[in-house]
Amino acid sequence: MKIKTSVVVGVFSLALFIAGCTAAPAAAPVPGPAGPQGQPGATGATGDSGQDADRHRADEQKRLDEQKRADEQKRGDDQRRADEKVKERQDAGCAAGEHVYTNPDGRKVCVRD
Repeated sequence: MKIKTSVVVGVFSLALFIAGCTAAPAAAPVPGPAGPQGQPGATGATGDSGQDADRHRADEQKRLDEQKRADEQKRGDDQRRADEKVKERQDAGCAAGEHVYTNPDGRKVCVRD
């Protein structure tokens, strides 16, 4: 019984799908009548002189420069931290693959990375 119901519903759905696909599309809107002509000898408005494009380019360049500065600063900070770790290792006499750890009582010891 369930198979028959599924087949009937499937056939009905397929018929609706095919009918929807073959139906004529909605008609395109019909253009209205032409508007009135302008005054003889009148000129249209002139476009801008490209100031918006120049401003956009300048803003984009400024943003890129700020991004570059931020990246360089981050790189510098990372390098400073790495240098400090090396200096700590050298100060404490830690071998490669070890770093300085400060115990809760304030003593510094070398521990594995």
